[in-house]
Amino acid sequence: METAAPVLSLKKISKSFSGITVLHDVDIDLYPGEVHGVVGENGAGKSTLIKIMSGAYQPDHGTIHYQGQLLKNITPRWARENGINTIYQEIDLIPSLTAAENIALGNEPLGKGGSIDWAAVRSQARRILDDMGAHLPIDVAVGNLKVAHQQMVAIAKALSLNSQVLILDEPTAVFTSSEIELLFNIIRRLKAQGIAILYISHHLDEIFQIGDRVTVLRDGYLVRSGLIAEFDKPSLVRAMVGREIDFSLRNGHSLLGEEILRVKNLSRSPVVEDINFVLRRGEIVGVAGLVGAGRTEMARLLVGADPLQHGEIYLNGRRIRPTSPMVALGLGIGMLPESRKEEGLVLQRSMAENMAYSLVQKSSRAGVVPWKSIRREVASLLSKLEVRPANPNLQVTYMSGGNQQKVVLGKLLAAKCDVLILDEPTRGVDVGARLEIYKLMYEMKTEGKAILMISSDLPEILTQADRILVMAKGRIVAEVPAAEASEEKILAFALRLESEMV
Repeated sequence: METAAPVLSLKKISKSFSGITVLHDVDIDLYPGEVHGVVGENGAGKSTLIKIMSGAYQPDHGTIHYQGQLLKNITPRWARENGINTIYQEIDLIPSLTAAENIALGNEPLGKGGSIDWAAVRSQARRILDDMGAHLPIDVAVGNLKVAHQQMVAIAKALSLNSQVLILDEPTAVFTSSEIELLFNIIRRLKAQGIAILYISHHLDEIFQIGDRVTVLRDGYLVRSGLIAEFDKPSLVRAMVGREIDFSLRNGHSLLGEEILRVKNLSRSPVVEDINFVLRRGEIVGVAGLVGAGRTEMARLLVGADPLQHGEIYLNGRRIRPTSPMVALGLGIGMLPESRKEEGLVLQRSMAENMAYSLVQKSSRAGVVPWKSIRREVASLLSKLEVRPANPNLQVTYMSGGNQQKVVLGKLLAAKCDVLILDEPTRGVDVGARLEIYKLMYEMKTEGKAILMISSDLPEILTQADRILVMAKGRIVAEVPAAEASEEKILAFALRLESEMV
């Protein structure tokens, strides 16, 4: 491993956007048969680095060598066709096509007369997935597959192009523990085949479990790189954030106030059935469950994103029926959606504009928008949220995932919501930003707000929630006080009741 030549080598790579330098003279080498982890806070430059590797961005300075050859002005298509494949957190597949069709797309085997050989398409897909150890249905539209299985299809597509370098960007964001182990088994097989793998994750335990080497970025600079054996978790975190992090941080429990939200018999068959719960001021209620348990679907009903079939919602004792998220926001119920890019942000607008949308709705009088006061409030929120870089005019499409998440949170703070529904609030967020979000949640609940937090991260649920609702097959199957909760107990409820309800 040490004596092999790198298959992909980047030297002195720099990149700027709108006059802001996001990468400063970064070096990285990827070796065949090795997993190279890249870690860093949001805004550290990880996404920019992999987009340069994949041809989506061109570096301002520096050199790229691939298989010993100097590359210049490569494109994403060239990278894919020549064995450099990137699987982003937002999976790039066509939902209406089957797994087999997605795997072959753009590289379909042809039969006599130049027509597509569909039998060969299916055979190729089955062979690649079987070689990976991923036994998935190949004739089902990928939009109907679980996210973890879509990730497997995306990897199979990359392998169909004879990948030499595979770049995985936050691949386990919504995976269960069994799905993570399946992915790791696939990675081990790919390593044995000599494929170089770059692995980006905010879950540092994964880096130690699957990585051979790690590179740490901070504010666009390479601060440390070496074999994973040279690090432990505290030293890796110190390199990432430049300070000590307390991993035992628990959300303090404040005095509960009066009931603010009551949900009775909430239903939308077949995804949500007969949901009942109460939220009180000054509490965080966690919602746990397996992927597909109906957690997000329940949240969407509460804010009117999906039509409600049956049930009642009471806010401060008054029955309400939100018909859209905008109506819910006006009533004082705000939602941070699971997919911030698709549902939470206008990517081609600035962070200031995105945060101002809810303020415009609440502050306008007779069609007149008080822009001066809105700008002041936006500036105050940006400072409070510690968004980086602190440029309110920067388009959010160029921001890191963690800072994008802060902008969506800023919209809810600007709207002064009393009830906040946070769906996967720290997905794709680095350890430093994660603690900042936890601190913000604690501040909101001490102000008397109520938070419903949906999370696939059980340690997050256990440390931040005052009580926990467990969902399975669209129903709440258990309510567990935080003091009595454990990962084993929550999983036991979710798994046992999932199997009983099949």
